[in-house]
Amino acid sequence: MKRIFYVACAVLLCACVGRADRNRAGATDPMKADGGLVYDVKNFGAVGDGVTDDTRAIQSALDYAVDHGGGTVYFPNGLYRLATLQDTCKVRAHLIVKPRQSPGRRDYVMIRLQGESSVVTPCSYASHTTEDKAEVWKNGTVLVSDAVGELQADPAQAPVSVLAAGAGDNLYLLNQALVRLQDLAFQVKAEAGKYPYLSGVNMAYAATVYTDNILIYSSIRNMALTSPTGDGHYSAGFIAPRTWCNPEQEFRNICVKSAFRFGFVFSEHANGNNLSAWNCDNAFVFSRMDHSAWFGRIHAQNCANIVSSLNVEFAGHGVGDAFLKIEQVGIEVNSGQKPVDFNYRCFVDDPDNHLYGTLYYHIVKSNVGADNSYFKADGGAHLKAIPSF
Repeated sequence: MKRIFYVACAVLLCACVGRADRNRAGATDPMKADGGLVYDVKNFGAVGDGVTDDTRAIQSALDYAVDHGGGTVYFPNGLYRLATLQDTCKVRAHLIVKPRQSPGRRDYVMIRLQGESSVVTPCSYASHTTEDKAEVWKNGTVLVSDAVGELQADPAQAPVSVLAAGAGDNLYLLNQALVRLQDLAFQVKAEAGKYPYLSGVNMAYAATVYTDNILIYSSIRNMALTSPTGDGHYSAGFIAPRTWCNPEQEFRNICVKSAFRFGFVFSEHANGNNLSAWNCDNAFVFSRMDHSAWFGRIHAQNCANIVSSLNVEFAGHGVGDAFLKIEQVGIEVNSGQKPVDFNYRCFVDDPDNHLYGTLYYHIVKSNVGADNSYFKADGGAHLKAIPSF
């Protein structure tokens, strides 16, 4: 009987030590779902109370998922404060999806970042009055940056972002992660009367990206937001994978607001629908590509330039010819909109004629109705722009 007791104690002790070792490593047992393993960030130490710095805990969950073959990194509803910045794998960000360590092999891994529920954003970030009624209801999963950052006047410098895919150690610098983003909001800190210095989501080095219900927005929602271009600052709300003949990408239901130089930056194989940019200098920007990009309906509100060619090397994206088709680009024009820095200037901004393809446009004049006569183009000699009526 004593022998059985001692054996049982030894087994129990080993189990406890093993469990403690796993917990110290942040490797709690994942849940299992139809989409594979699910890693809850709270099991890695994240709190989600808007006060605790959750950067390291969430990063541990991301790293563990990558190292163990992928899966879902799950965020229960809450405000996840990110106060620590990291600089590695050729990117600078609060959170980094690191590349898989498999030199010389194309060893892909699927990583999904999923919130419990999406954030509702009931009001716009542009106003026809002097009263700011813009609001974001923090009733879902929000990753909140607590870093103001610094002016970034050198576009060749890696943009500091809330979330980024790190560069891999291979010919294309490709991160062999297939990234899915779902039901998440990313809040970027800004000072009153200025603009965010940080970018939102930088997926330039990702193998491919899929999204659904993503909100990227500024912490400041006042009528005095100013243009980052005016200070020579480079930033973007959402940066898609860059040219490397990558597989298809699919972007759905992304809203970027506000006060970035570039709302979205796209390259080849990009497919998208229901994408919105608010209060950006350039709403939808296309970098060099060999294969084409396709979009259904996209929308810009209170943006200076709507469809633009990239005019400077940025975040691994190059300058050059881009090939695209857009089924509808919708905007609203009102000279009284605020903040005034982003008031409409040009629908197609392509002075070096890099854009090739077709787009259909629909313009509404506030308090008047649909009026496509407000279409303006700078360049765009190879882009066929067709009014919706």
